[in-house]
Amino acid sequence: MSFFPSERYYRGATVGGFHLCEIDTPAGPVRFIIGADGAFTDLNGNTWVGSVLGNVSSLGSAIGGEAPEGSLTLSFFQDPRAPDLVAQVKALGLDYVAGRSVTFYVQPFATMEEFYAPAVAPLRWLTRTAKTIQTRRNGPQDRSISLTFEAWSEKRRGARRIVMNTEGHARLIGAPNPSLTFIPTSNTEEEKLWGPAS
Repeated sequence: MSFFPSERYYRGATVGGFHLCEIDTPAGPVRFIIGADGAFTDLNGNTWVGSVLGNVSSLGSAIGGEAPEGSLTLSFFQDPRAPDLVAQVKALGLDYVAGRSVTFYVQPFATMEEFYAPAVAPLRWLTRTAKTIQTRRNGPQDRSISLTFEAWSEKRRGARRIVMNTEGHARLIGAPNPSLTFIPTSNTEEEKLWGPAS
């Protein structure tokens, strides 16, 4: 199955696209454009707001029993005449979005006109689990707010190990299963089991 819904989005005609991030919160989803300023309304009527002050850490795959942690960070200078954004976030609680989904999308454009009237909806490509919100201050007005998240496989490293033999497979399916008594125990094939002898 193609990542894009039409050939025109992956045969070289694509002129650009947005990386989008949607955070599920108790007050409803919050949508961001990553690495770009402005606002964008998608085909479904959802508005995404962007800022070059926001960035996302690398998004690695879950390999070797580890669920890679990542973060979405907004760095900014606090205007002393404006409400304190960090204080507003802290008032929500550091676990405000803990356990909720952080979903990343790609929005392709085949023509410049699609920036203003998109022809396809954003394409979901990655979902992570939010952990906590962290804040940092550096100097009088320099601030940053970070949302940390972990892969969907966060708890797999604590899973019970099941040996793939007759007994282990029986535990998986809940009934005796003698099929794995025939599993090879060596990579060396002394004699062909099936087919004509060579």
